[in-house]
Amino acid sequence: MNYIRYGIVFLAVALGAAILINLLNTRVDNALGSGAQLMVPAMIAALIEGQQFARKAKVKPNSTQAWGFTWTATLIATALNVALAFLAGGIAPEFGKLAIAEALSQQFLVLLGLYAGGYLVFNRIFVGIGAGNQLSLMRSRGEIE
Repeated sequence: MNYIRYGIVFLAVALGAAILINLLNTRVDNALGSGAQLMVPAMIAALIEGQQFARKAKVKPNSTQAWGFTWTATLIATALNVALAFLAGGIAPEFGKLAIAEALSQQFLVLLGLYAGGYLVFNRIFVGIGAGNQLSLMRSRGEIE
């Protein structure tokens, strides 16, 4: 699995969605956005990594591979979440909510733990979905049996 690609996709989706929602908010004079913005980047990045793995290996990742990816990707997503909270909170307000709490305070750690738990669950689920979808596509094209 390519963790650099995972990180790039995560950042691109997170910042792209934040900018789009900010533009829509100024356009419609409303407060769009939700906590889903925090999880969607990890979902999409894990989905792409699952697809890429299946494209190369022509099988789904086994349990060890999937969990290895999941733990590493969760660490990456959590670190990027913290970076976005403190460095791009103005652009990405959903991520910026973490920066409201004082760093390493109990509130900060609880929020970070909740985010990391969500990333863990979604990375594990979506890497499998991505691989399964890619394999189905490859079978329908006759690329694998």
